[in-house]
Amino acid sequence: MEHQFFPRIIGNIKSRSLKWKLLLPFLFFALAGSTVLTYIGLTSQERLIKEEEKKGLLQSYRHFLEEIGQKKNEVEALATVVAENPEVQDAFANRDREALIRLLMPTYVQLKRDYDIEQFHFHLPGAVSFLRLHQLERHGDDMSAYRKTIMDAIRTGKPTGGLELGATGYGVRGVAPVFRHGKLIGTVEIGHGFDEAFLNDLHMRWGKDFILYAIKEGEEHRYRFLGKAGNGFNGFILSSYLTTEDMEEPLIRISPEEYPDRAILLGTVRDYSGHEVALVGISTDRSQIQQRLLKTKLLMYSVGLACIAISFLLTYLVASLFVRPIKEIAQKAHEIAQEKTETHLEDGPADEIGSLTRALNAMLDSLSQKRREIETYAKTLEVRVRERTADLVASEDKYRTLVENVPLIVYRVLRNGTTEFINSYLTENLGYTIEEAVSDRKFWTEKICGNPSNAGVETCILSFGNGGEHRVERQVRDKEGRLLTFIDHALPSKDTDGKVKYVDGIMMDITALKQLQERALRAEEIRLLGEISAHMAHEIRNPLISVGGFARRLRDALPADDPKRKVAQIIVDEVARLESFLRILFSSIRPFDLSLKEVDMNEVLASSIVKMEGLLKSRTVEAVTEFDPHVHTLQGDAEKLHLAFENLMKHAIVSTPRGEKLFLYTHQLGDRLVITFRHKVSHLSDDDLDKFFFPHIEEERESTVLDLPFARIILHRHGGRVDLVRENDNVLVTTVELPVRFQAEGTG
Repeated sequence: MEHQFFPRIIGNIKSRSLKWKLLLPFLFFALAGSTVLTYIGLTSQERLIKEEEKKGLLQSYRHFLEEIGQKKNEVEALATVVAENPEVQDAFANRDREALIRLLMPTYVQLKRDYDIEQFHFHLPGAVSFLRLHQLERHGDDMSAYRKTIMDAIRTGKPTGGLELGATGYGVRGVAPVFRHGKLIGTVEIGHGFDEAFLNDLHMRWGKDFILYAIKEGEEHRYRFLGKAGNGFNGFILSSYLTTEDMEEPLIRISPEEYPDRAILLGTVRDYSGHEVALVGISTDRSQIQQRLLKTKLLMYSVGLACIAISFLLTYLVASLFVRPIKEIAQKAHEIAQEKTETHLEDGPADEIGSLTRALNAMLDSLSQKRREIETYAKTLEVRVRERTADLVASEDKYRTLVENVPLIVYRVLRNGTTEFINSYLTENLGYTIEEAVSDRKFWTEKICGNPSNAGVETCILSFGNGGEHRVERQVRDKEGRLLTFIDHALPSKDTDGKVKYVDGIMMDITALKQLQERALRAEEIRLLGEISAHMAHEIRNPLISVGGFARRLRDALPADDPKRKVAQIIVDEVARLESFLRILFSSIRPFDLSLKEVDMNEVLASSIVKMEGLLKSRTVEAVTEFDPHVHTLQGDAEKLHLAFENLMKHAIVSTPRGEKLFLYTHQLGDRLVITFRHKVSHLSDDDLDKFFFPHIEEERESTVLDLPFARIILHRHGGRVDLVRENDNVLVTTVELPVRFQAEGTG
């Protein structure tokens, strides 16, 4: 019985009228579509909301770690201020505990009240406790085995800090060395507590709930509760969430079973030594989000049902109106089927049914006309065949004449790589003869596409691979080595099995157009750079002069032994760096004219190397040159070119690691001269490559006078181009191409 169920349903559907055949599927698909769209919309919305909640929790986790870092910076600064106090240095050097207590106890009380400072501790060299202002009765214990911050501060002579376990528990501690007359006499430590008070402060400021556990390696109970803030972790059982002891990434749970209205994150916290010492939990309330989702779900279901009901009624009315004239047309069609070809249907209304009626009438008229035309055509068929043959022969001659004279490379390439046909424009444009192209199966892959000899034609002409029409831009070197740019439009031809037999195509030379585009873009780039640089330079210069003058007056007014004089000197030095930056900026935007004459670039580069001999020796860098003696002289401004290449060469020298080599080559490429710098670099990021020619301040002392922006403008004004390529992460290749005949770029 079951195997007859579906055939019976299909039979019932077939027996129904056209109206119900239209109505029932529409109703089914409307219901299914509304349900699916509602489900997809709700699930997508909920998924997006959960993703945003996860991002928010991760952001809070990062803020938590940043808060520890801010606390670390704060206590480092406080410890440094205390360590530089002369009275503290004298009392500590004399090992006078009472003097230190009288001097610093009021400060500790105020810091504890206002800034939640828990630890204030002095240590003797060797990390031996001398004085704890937070525990006066406890001192003399050796902490060298577990207090790495103290040992690092003693070893480096610089302030250190971070989260670390001490005798009084975990704390965000800052340790600064104390010197007297240049001699280390001990260290001072100031620290924030890392406990429930720390969490309560974050809870009050951020509005999120926190829980904190200490991680104890090697103990039976690995996690020890330290404290919590807020009600989000009431009854929290940590073991039900941690499936493994190692947490490489933070663990996030949205609406877990125990907390359906919460979103929870668990993440590790590392101490100063990089060990995982704590586990922090962050919880946020998502009850309002769940209420909004429920309201949205009810609204979408209600709107969907209403739309289905309205659609059903409208479809029923439309189907009834649609079926009625079809019945009338079907009746007339039976009459036509009985060879009553002269029967015409009455014109219907001005809608699709009326159009169908008029189309049937037109079909009847057309059938009668075609019958008469076929009879006439059969009588004159032989004469038409002879005329068509003559037309084809004439068309072939016209086509060959057109192909041979059109200013395009027209070709046909077979699947095995053979060039079956190519017109004579190849010789005019690339210098190869037609015989060279037709006789060499590798001609297209090697000469046109520049692929290795073992590469197939499919890698060159993509139409062989996927059977589709392709339009690509190619860069091809002619027989003399000049680089030309073409638009290649390939059209595949297939056999009966759908396999590509050959590809016909045309190649249009757009080299001149590309060069014009590049010149226009570089000119616009120089113009915009000049406008932006000029505006920025003038806006910065006047305030900078005032800042520099006041900073120098402030420095000169302070005694030489005043710690604040160092701060003033830093301001003076940084202002000087900015002034150097402005000088580079102004040099990049200053206008200049070119004095053209014949220039031997080999001599320009050789003289630049001679000027750089002192810098090469000081940097222990060896310059290796390979100058092509057959390069042509070029039209240019010798003085400006000297300046541009001296800046490029100086940058290459100072960026080359000591003891390495700087390679410099020249060679002729068609009508362009190519100069190449190749050297290793200590560090070069993608951002450094993008901003290589932007005005900036170099960190190394020797490169502060570099004027790379102006060097680039000089090369562009000569119609040249500069390309930067990084090889193997630590090799920089700088390629400069200059035209032999002068081609002006930009406006200077």
